[in-house]
Amino acid sequence: MDNGEKKSLLFRIGLGRRAGKLIVGTDMVCDGVRDGKVILILMASNVSQNSEKRILGCAKYYDTEVKTLDITTEELGAAIGKTAVACVGVTDENIVRLINSRKENK
Repeated sequence: MDNGEKKSLLFRIGLGRRAGKLIVGTDMVCDGVRDGKVILILMASNVSQNSEKRILGCAKYYDTEVKTLDITTEELGAAIGKTAVACVGVTDENIVRLINSRKENK
């Protein structure tokens, strides 16, 4: 992922936060998955082994998609106005499509 793609992805994640369609943090995301609210989990590349195990275990049990992003916890946190965040859960299908969309070069 080049720098432009990373900035674009972080911007789209920030839009999701401003729209109120993200759940932030490992505990809250796992709770959202259990409640059936989270559609997609976005996880930073440098999360701790314990957090990764909890996120992946919860996602597997409740059949929720997880994307490990090529961004750090600090970058993910900065995109949503926090210090460092291991993961976020997306609760809206439109935001999932926005995050999954790729910028086309023409």
